[in-house]
Amino acid sequence: MKKLKRLGMDYWKYWIASAGSMAASNILQYILALYVMDITGSATIFASMLSIILFPRLLLTPLAGVISDRTNRMKAMSFILLGETAVLVISFLITSIVPIHVAGIFALVTVLEIGEVFYGAAENAVIPKLVDKELLPDAIAVSKADDGMVFVLSPMVAALIYTKLSLPMAFLIVGALDLLGAVFQKSIVSDCSSISEKKEFSFWNEFKEGIEVIKGDSFLRRYIVALPVIDAFFGATFSVSICYLFRIVYNLNAYQYGLYSSVTASTTIWVPILVIPIVQKLKPDKIFRTSTKLIAVEIALIGAFAYMGVAHILPVYVTVIVITLLDCMTIAEAIPMQMAGSILLQTGIDEKYLGRVSSVIGMVTSISIAAGELLFGVLDDQINVPFTILVGAMGVAIGAMIYSFGRQKSKMIA
Repeated sequence: MKKLKRLGMDYWKYWIASAGSMAASNILQYILALYVMDITGSATIFASMLSIILFPRLLLTPLAGVISDRTNRMKAMSFILLGETAVLVISFLITSIVPIHVAGIFALVTVLEIGEVFYGAAENAVIPKLVDKELLPDAIAVSKADDGMVFVLSPMVAALIYTKLSLPMAFLIVGALDLLGAVFQKSIVSDCSSISEKKEFSFWNEFKEGIEVIKGDSFLRRYIVALPVIDAFFGATFSVSICYLFRIVYNLNAYQYGLYSSVTASTTIWVPILVIPIVQKLKPDKIFRTSTKLIAVEIALIGAFAYMGVAHILPVYVTVIVITLLDCMTIAEAIPMQMAGSILLQTGIDEKYLGRVSSVIGMVTSISIAAGELLFGVLDDQINVPFTILVGAMGVAIGAMIYSFGRQKSKMIA
C-alpha cells in the first residue's frame, strides 16, 4: 500500500485516463466485432475488419515514434482523445439518421486506428516520466491490473449496449469515455516532454536511430524477430478463431460470449500483482522462453477440445468450460512475459529513443497480428476452426524456436 501511495497523484490520474480510453477502445471493438459477425456470418470479413489496422500502422508508426520523442507526450495523448471524441460524436449523428454498412465500419476503424498509432507511441514512453525508476515494476504491474479490470468489464458492458441500446448510442458512450480520459490527462502537471535534443527534424534519420538501438541489443534483436511470429498466431487464435467457434459454430449469444470474455480477462487483474516477485527475480530471457513453450502446448489443447465439441465427442458446454480455463492459463503465461519486456524496454533504453524503439516493435508486431488475423479468417471459412487453432499452436512453437535459436547463436558468437 505504501508503494502504491508513492506512485503519486499524476500517476493515478494517468491510470484513470488510461482506464477510460482503453475501455472506450475495447467496448467499441467488441461491439463492432459482434455487429460485423452477425450481419455477415463470415470469418474472412470479420478478420478483414480486425486486420485493416495494418495499413495505418505500416504507414504511420515510424512517424509516430519520431514525433513522440520530440513532443510533450501527455498533451499529445489528450489531443488525440479529443479528436477521437469528435469522430465518434459525428458517427453518432450520422448513424442516427442512416444505418452504417460494413464499408462504413471499415472506414471508421481506419480513422480511429490512425489516432491509436500516435496515441500508443506516446503512451509507451509515459510511465517513466511519472514515477521514479525503482517504482517502475510496481507502476507497470498496477497498469496491467488496470488493463485487466477494463478487459473484464468491457465485454459485458459492450454486450449490454449492443443488445439493449443501439450502435449510435454505443458511439456516444465510447466518445464520452474518451472525453473523460482527455480531461484527466489535461490535469496532469508532470512534464512528459522527451529529453531528446530539439535538433532539426529529419524523420528518416531519427527513425533509423531507433532501429540501430534495436540492432545493438542482443535481447531486442531476438525479441523483434520472434515476437511478431508468436503474436501473429497467438492473437489470431483468440481474436478470430475462438470468436468464430463460439459465436457461429457453437452459436453462443452475445451475453454468453461476453461472459467467456470477462472470465478470461479476470486473469489479467490478479496475475500482474502475483508475478511481480517472479519478474523481478528471473531474467526476461528465461521468462520469455518458458512462457512461449507453455502457451504453445495450451493452444494445442484448446484445438483438441474444439475438435471434440465440433465432432460431438463431448457436449459443447464442456468444451466451452475447458477452453475457457485453458485460455485463462495462456493469459497467465503471457502476462509475465509482457511485463518483463515492458520493464526491460523502459529501464534499459535511453529515454530519448524510447518512443522510436517502442514504435518499431509495435509496428512489426501489429503488422504480424493483422496478417495472422486475415490468414485465420480464411482458414476458418475454408477449412475448419479446430485445424486453424492447431495451426496457431504450431506458429507459437515456431516463434519460440526462432527465439531460442537466436539465443544459442548469440552465445556462440560471444
